[in-house]
Parts: sequence; structure tokens; C-alpha cells
Amino acid sequence: MHFTTALMLGFSFFAATAVAQDVGQSCPSNEAGAVGCANTASVNGGNAYIFQCNGFEFVLFAPCGCPTCCRTEGPFNAVCTSG
Repeated sequence: MHFTTALMLGFSFFAATAVAQDVGQSCPSNEAGAVGCANTASVNGGNAYIFQCNGFEFVLFAPCGCPTCCRTEGPFNAVCTSG
């Protein structure tokens, strides 16, 4: 039980770390594959998008179709939604 709790807290922290970053900002190699959602006026025409750590920096992974159409589902899964 303690391991599961620690694991979930670790994933929560990891996801929060990824989400706090954005395209072009650096990310550590141990976070390679981590994803997050963002909405920045200068990227994807102001619509939401998924970004991913490539081991060096966060890169645009997938554009979404509206400003609120992105949802993370853990540190390694994010999806564009229909709104």
C-alpha cells in the first residue's frame, strides 16, 4: 500500500513538472517522453496543444482544435478532446 501511494505521488509530481514547462524550454533526459497540455497564443494559433520532452527540450507533439481541447492522463499520455 505504501509503495502504491508513493508511486502515485511520484507520478503526480512528475506530471506537474511536465505541465509547468512549454515548447522550447529545456527538460532533463530522465523526463524523456513526458507530455503535457498547454495553450500559448504564439503556438497553434492560440489553440491547445500537446507538448513532449524529447530528452533535451519540450517540443510540439500534437496540435488540438480549440483553446480548451487538451487533457493529460498521467505523465506519459495526453489527448486532444472535442471541447
